[in-house]
Amino acid sequence: MSSPASSRLREVFRFVLYASPLIVLGIIGSFVYQHATEKDRTIAEQKRVIEELGKRLDRAWAEELVADLRVDRVVVDKQTGDRRMQLTFVQYRPGTEEIAFQRSMELPGEEVYVDALVVQFDRHLVEENDGTRGKSLLIFRRAFGDRQQPIDGVPLFTSDAKESFIPEIARIDVAPSDFEKKIWARFWDYANDPKLAAAEGIHVAQGEAPHVKVVKGQVYKLTLRKAGGLQITPRLPAAVVGH
Repeated sequence: MSSPASSRLREVFRFVLYASPLIVLGIIGSFVYQHATEKDRTIAEQKRVIEELGKRLDRAWAEELVADLRVDRVVVDKQTGDRRMQLTFVQYRPGTEEIAFQRSMELPGEEVYVDALVVQFDRHLVEENDGTRGKSLLIFRRAFGDRQQPIDGVPLFTSDAKESFIPEIARIDVAPSDFEKKIWARFWDYANDPKLAAAEGIHVAQGEAPHVKVVKGQVYKLTLRKAGGLQITPRLPAAVVGH
């Protein structure tokens, strides 16, 4: 006859015998679950980082349409063979195709230059979409032909000197901020002093004058890259303008 102590011992033994696989399975299941969730968290974080990098690159490489230049006519003097370009310049309000400024002009030659002052900020500020330095700034100055001096070109802005020397279209805010006033007032200081420019997060401040040999009927779009400069490219295909 078994003693009570030996009976209890057998019961404990049987419990351990039957419970052990369940305990082992529980431990294994917990490990697998933790490993799986950790892997999911790692994948999710990797996706988030890749998505954020993509957004930053998109902001840096993004271009904004700022103006169009239409070639209305190309006139050739029958006696001298000299050419003159009849053009229409149209500048748009930021982020739209609403006309903010328009000017027709006639320039000597067959190549047109569009002169502007451009401020490019450090790339990380553009990638982070900084409020005042998240994209390049620009002021159009003039257009001129290859048969004239730049100083004799046609102005591409109007501004009330009593209000501000910054053309309305170039302002970030309706009323120019102190930051904008300082940027344009000291533009050439930044252009000539790398340390001063770096203190304001400016990568480069420079004059730019992209140019093109015109084709009658063509429309050239002027775009400003958020982390770069001014570009001029044909808007209409050659088949349309007959070139």
